[in-house]
Formats: sequence, structure tokens, C-alpha cells
Amino acid sequence: MTAVFIRLLAEEDKGAALERAIQTVRAGGPDGGLVYQVDPTAFGEIPGSPFAYWASERVRRLFGELPRFESDGRTVKQGLATADDFRFVRAWWEVPPQKVVTGGPETTPAEFRQQTFEGKKWVPFAKGGAYSPYYADLHLVVNWERDGEEIKNRINPESGPPYSNVWQLKGTEANYFFRPGLTWPLRTNGLSFRAMPAGAVFGHKGPAAFSNGDLKRQLWILSGLLNSGIVNELVRMLVGRVALAQAFEVGLIQSVPTPTLDRDPVAGELARLASAAASEQIAGDAGEETSHAFWVVGLARAAGAQLLDAYSLLRSEHGRSLDQLYELRADLDIRSATAYGVPIVEDPVPQELAPTAPIAGENADFSDDDDDEEVSTEGDLQPAPLVKQLLPYGVGCAVGRWDVRLATGGLEPPPLPDPFAPLPTCSPGMLTGPAGLPVREPPTGYPLNITRDGILVDDLDHPDDVVARVRAVLDLLWRERAAAIESEACELLGVQELREYFRNPRLFFDDHIKRYSRSRRKAPIYWLLQSSKRSYGLWLYLHRLDADTLFKALERYVGPKLALETQRANDLRTSTGTLPQGPNRRQRERELERQEALVSEIADFKAELERVARLGLAPDLDDGVVLNIAPLYKLVPWREAEKYWKELIAGKYPWASIAKQLRAKGLVR
Repeated sequence: MTAVFIRLLAEEDKGAALERAIQTVRAGGPDGGLVYQVDPTAFGEIPGSPFAYWASERVRRLFGELPRFESDGRTVKQGLATADDFRFVRAWWEVPPQKVVTGGPETTPAEFRQQTFEGKKWVPFAKGGAYSPYYADLHLVVNWERDGEEIKNRINPESGPPYSNVWQLKGTEANYFFRPGLTWPLRTNGLSFRAMPAGAVFGHKGPAAFSNGDLKRQLWILSGLLNSGIVNELVRMLVGRVALAQAFEVGLIQSVPTPTLDRDPVAGELARLASAAASEQIAGDAGEETSHAFWVVGLARAAGAQLLDAYSLLRSEHGRSLDQLYELRADLDIRSATAYGVPIVEDPVPQELAPTAPIAGENADFSDDDDDEEVSTEGDLQPAPLVKQLLPYGVGCAVGRWDVRLATGGLEPPPLPDPFAPLPTCSPGMLTGPAGLPVREPPTGYPLNITRDGILVDDLDHPDDVVARVRAVLDLLWRERAAAIESEACELLGVQELREYFRNPRLFFDDHIKRYSRSRRKAPIYWLLQSSKRSYGLWLYLHRLDADTLFKALERYVGPKLALETQRANDLRTSTGTLPQGPNRRQRERELERQEALVSEIADFKAELERVARLGLAPDLDDGVVLNIAPLYKLVPWREAEKYWKELIAGKYPWASIAKQLRAKGLVR
């Protein structure tokens, strides 16, 4: 006895298609791939007996012939849910690098865990994200100080008992923390397993798979296998759905039939191809500032006679990389089908559903939870977005974040990192010392003068002027062509000059905030403090902040600027009084009026900066960007700052260092 199933998912006019399908079945003619006749008892071969009507008998038999994934030394684990990510989760670039757990190839899970008792509270955190098979950088860290003591012992205000009772992970999940494995987003458009490095913690929205044996080789084999079209099809069968949008729960992955490949020659090819696919993606990530693999932005690496020349080169490289990824994935699909003993042409996924989801960055960012979303950089390979990467890179070089020698050729490009190796506390592009941590003083002979205190100013008259400092970087990269490159950059950005781009917060600052935001964390590292009419401003670099930063800014920048402009106003006032009535005097009076307005504007800016400085608040990067920037909300053109200031004053974040300082000063209501 068979049942008839008619699939109309890809049909626009489903009524007409249904009528045609019924007529062809009655007539015994070809069904056009719409009709499936299956004995319902065959569904019992699949765990849960889902209605996987589209699958062939050969593929259904795999569930009985092969062991489950959760066997033979393989396991799948659900991870940590903090229940308060704002408190416990940060973007990796906003915390002090010296407080991040790291290690080398030989560091054991026990040694990683021990670091959390020795002042390294932040641990790389795999927490889902967008679709990206084989590789995806971990943008988040979680507070796992003293093996997660604060998370485990936090009191749940709703239920009363210790939060550890609610936090308890199922089984022995925590025993798998810090081990290398594979992780995947719980919800995304297409199943995508990616390397999870050693020394990381995984979350409930980023479950993880592990394997014993020759660890790295096994993980690469599994990466190639699990990202294949055949496994994607097997997972669809388990849930009885052909739609790509799916929650890929731990139980699903545990039930996937998995061939034993230790001695199979196909295994070596799966490992090699999966590793090559990951390398292609890492190479693309090396131009993104927020990546652990970053070493230099694309336009600086591909410096040509014109920016559009560099753009053409980068676009060509990207195209070749995508082609290579497609070839690798097609080959992996063939090898995986061979490993399962299923011909690649057998039981293809319907045409409306590709056998393998798109390459990362190709509109594959489905998620039903904003917390899983990541910022897409798909449009970055266009001229204007590439310029928007170049100019912030110039700012980073000026404040000593990036090592400009990597862009000038003074240092060799770094090798591609091992995706399973512990993540570094600083990316290869950062200016670091022998200990691998950021430095304030560059090495002898460094080709660029940097601002040691991380302060730049929007002031044509000052040597730390942001535009002048960025121009110094362009001069290093393009030398005699730097002026032409700057002009071309302005044209691509639609501005008259660079100062307009840096001064208008809707341009540089908004772009910067967007690029430095991940998984609801908004964490800009360059802060714009600006006067009311935007005539004057400061840029503060997050990782140079200390208790004296605002006083330094007042003493070295704002105070002298106010004195200078006041003197100019006095000179204008004196010279205006000596002129007879007439056009020249009226013109001079208008100049004086503008100058007095500028003096008043800078005086107001200074007064507000002094008010915040006198609060005596010591920044604590463990609190994250938004709480540290909040006291400056009247000067920062970013609504988030005011929002968090109001919440701090209302007593919303009692655990934060900044909140405790405000409470001690009697400022919390």
C-alpha cells in the first residue's frame, strides 16, 4: 500500500499545479517531479517516523545501516545560556586584551580553565551567528572568571533560588569547554558547521560537536562531511521538512547517520578540502578590522595608482575566492556522497532548494532571533565601502592600534591562522610588544608618529588633528600620489574634503558604530566628542582611556583651543574698532560675530567636559563600551549614550563598576 504526496512548494499557481498533477497521476503519465508515491511504513526507518516522502529508499536505509553521529567517540553538546548577555557577554575588541584567555597548541582545557582563576575573566564565546560553513570568527567573549563563578552564583530575582540551579547544564557539557570542536548556529538559513578553536566556551545558540582520536584530522573530516548536501538532506528528513529555515537542535545532529571514515581514503580528501575551504574564508576575513585574523585593510594591501585600480584587483581576488569555494564545496559534496555510498545524482534535493546553502555572505542570514544576527559585510567590496574601511584604518594607525608597517611592506604578512588553534588576544595587524599585547610606545625606527594617549582632535591648528594624522598614513602608503588618493576618496564618499567626513557624525562615526557592532553589542572603539555646532571635537581611543584622559584632553587640547580662539576674537574686536564705518567694517563685524559664536561653542564644550571630568569616574573596560561612554552623553552624538546614562542613574546596572562609582557619589536615584 502506498500513499501519494504532491509537492507544490516551488509552484506559483498551486491550484493549477495540483490539478495537473492529479490528472497526470490518473493518466499514468510523467509527474514532472511533483508526485511521490511512498509506502508509509517506510517512514519508520527514520527516527521519529517523519514524513520524508521525497527521499529514496536507498537514502532512508542509511538510518538503519550507519551509526548515529552520537557514537564512536563523537558527541554533541548544548552550551551555556547566561540569561543576561548584557552583563556577561562582550565584543572581543572592547575588553582589555590582557584579561582574555589564550594559549598555544599544547595548552590543555585544564590550563585554560586555570587562567580564569588568574585574572583572565574573558573567554572566546561561540554563540551562533550568521550562516558560514567551515569557518567563522568568534566575535564575542563571555565572563567566565573563576570557572564561571559569577554566572553560576547569580541570584535569579524572579524565582529566588541560586541561579546555579537554573544554570545547570545538561549532562557534562561544561567538561567540553575549552576543547576544539565544531559549532553551528542554532537557527540560520542552512546548516553550517564551522571550526571552534581551543580555549573557547560555547553557547546554547551555538552548540558544539566533538570527536576523539586524531583530533584535528577528525574535526576536518567531520567539517567536510557535515557541511555536505547529503547531510543537509538527512537533517531535512529527520524533521520531515524541505524548507531551509530550521532550528538545528542538538537532538537532530545526534541522530544523523554517520559513516566510519578513519581508514577510508575518502576521509583524507574530506579533511583536505574542508581545510582549504576554511582557509579561503580566513583569507577574506583578514581585511575586516573586527576579525581575529585581521592584518590590513584591502585598499592598503592592494595600493595602486588609483583607488579604483585597487578596487578592481580586490574584486577580482574575491571572485576567484568565491569560485574556489564553490569548486571545493562541489567536490566535498561528491566525496561525502561517496562516503555514504549514495551517488551524487541520486535523490537530488528539489530544484527550488539548493543541495548546499549559499556561500557565506550571499544573503544567507536568516534568523528568528536578533541575538543570532551578525553584521553583513557583503557590500564591502564596492569602492565607497572600501574607502570607509581605509580611513578608519588610518585613524587606528594614528592612535597606535594598527601596525602600519604591515601596510608599507616593513613587515611580512602573517600566515593564515589555524582555525582550531586558540584565538590570540590581539589580531596580527595590531601594534604589539614582545608579550603580544598592545604598546603605547612604538619600537625604535617606527615610521609613524602616534598619539600615545589615544586622543585626536578636529582642529586644523593642532598637530594631533585627525585629518592631518590620517593624511600622514596616506602619505606613507601612497607617497607622492597621496593627495590624489585623498581626492578620489572624497569623491567616492560624496564629500568635499576629509574633514567633512570625520566631522559629520552621520558619516564616519555611524559607519564605525555599525562595523563595531555584533549580536546586539554596540562597541565603537573610537569615540567622537563634539561641540553643539560640530565646529570642534575630540576623538578618544577606547584602549587608551584612563582616569586622567578627560583632564589630559582639557589641558592639552580644549583649554589651549579656547584660549587661541578667544585671542582671535579679541584681535578681531580690536581691529574692528579701528575701522571706519563702511563695507569693510561690516564684513569684519560679521567675522567677529562668527568668532564669538565659536568661542561660546568651545566654552560650552569645555564646561561640559570639565563637569564630567570632575565626577572622577575611572573607566572600566570590563563594563563594556556603552556604560563607559554614558557619562559623556551630552557630548557624544549617539543616542545610546544618553539611554544608558539614564538607566545607570536609575540604578539598572548595580553590578557595573561605573554604577558603583556613581552610587558612591550619590548620583544614583
